[in-house]
Amino acid sequence: MPQRNEDAELARAVMELIDQGHRRISRRIDLTRVRVLGLLSARGPLRPRDIAAELGLTASATSRHLTALERDGHVAVEADPADSRTFLVRVAPAGQAEIDATVDAGAAVFAQVIADWPAEDVTAARVLITRLNEAWARRGDTPAPPAGPRWQRARTKED
Repeated sequence: MPQRNEDAELARAVMELIDQGHRRISRRIDLTRVRVLGLLSARGPLRPRDIAAELGLTASATSRHLTALERDGHVAVEADPADSRTFLVRVAPAGQAEIDATVDAGAAVFAQVIADWPAEDVTAARVLITRLNEAWARRGDTPAPPAGPRWQRARTKED
């Protein structure tokens, strides 16, 4: 039983870390847009449906974010040579600058937070957090709930 308590405490600590970071970062930027820009920077150009699938967004949310990013000059749209019904989105120089500025700002704040940590603790934290991220990636996404109205899904289960 002690291990379960430790697991729960670790989960709480990770959730608090995420919450602290999110509250401080989201005042300046829209985190979903940063995720879109990051994905495009790493893997672009991509079709909107591929962006949505990779980030777990709906088509309308993806469209809304891409529209705002294009309006701000952070992404550019080009014809998809393989499919004339859609288009490709790539990160624009202003978008790459936004990613770089966001990473730099986050790194500077994080450096202040851990400024009094010994180098060994910083290394240990990096190793463990990397390991945690890799475990999450191996776990994969949980399956989506069945489609359709909830009342219909509940009825189908009973039948």
